[in-house]
Amino acid sequence: MPRLQAGERAPELESFMAGLRELRARAGEPSFRKMAAKSGAVSHATLHLTVTGRRLQPWETVREFVRACDGDEEEWRARWLGVHLALSSPTSESAAVESLPVPEAESASVSALGSDTGTGVTWWRSKRVVVPLAAVLVAAVVVVVVLLVPRHEEAAAPPGPPYPGDSSSFVADVTIPDDTVVKPGEQFVKVWEIKNTGTVEWRNRFLRRTDVPVAANACRTPERIPINDTAPQQHVQVTVTVSAPPTAPVDCRVYWKMVDEQDRELLPGRRPIYFSVLVRP
Repeated sequence: MPRLQAGERAPELESFMAGLRELRARAGEPSFRKMAAKSGAVSHATLHLTVTGRRLQPWETVREFVRACDGDEEEWRARWLGVHLALSSPTSESAAVESLPVPEAESASVSALGSDTGTGVTWWRSKRVVVPLAAVLVAAVVVVVVLLVPRHEEAAAPPGPPYPGDSSSFVADVTIPDDTVVKPGEQFVKVWEIKNTGTVEWRNRFLRRTDVPVAANACRTPERIPINDTAPQQHVQVTVTVSAPPTAPVDCRVYWKMVDEQDRELLPGRRPIYFSVLVRP
């Protein structure tokens, strides 16, 4: 591999970060603070490093980024593992073995077998075993990555809805167009119009706010708002009452996803609906 210049990222890492940036764009470009609030596990600065840093972030951090953008965790876990493997440059076969993730069941088996040797060194660290074991583990991981990671020319299939034939589309902002200026503390009513473009009748459905718990300087709304029952190919208007935060200036954008009574997301492959206001004195 050609030597990287100072500040350059490896091509595998650059491609991985570009994919995460695209995932965030498909989610409506939420701010890193909103993503951190939705995650509740990592800071906005750490999430920012996931797509701007010079190193591959730990899977736990990438997972929170993916969750905050409603991405497919299994798909991104496989991608992360592929990049992690590509960027690994162990100095010895032993380091290669120790750097690979080993399931708990396999770890337990290794420990048990090692304890039967009666030696100070477990069996899998011996010079006769470490090289073939490293080769087997690397080959196994490569096979998993090849099977799970989509090819560059094939777009990853978005997760499907729980009900086959279920679909929706955004029609219009009936009130409060994007980036409407409102006063601090002002209350207003936002109305969207959406269409049931599928073949499934909508019953007992809601729009659920995605950035829960809500940040202190965000607009206040109910966490869920009801959607009137809607037949296929029919339009429906959805209404929410919003209170702007008392401080300004604030750019307030709130995203919503369709859920059922059990809070199960119904159209995971669809981009969220949102409203956007500018809170100014």
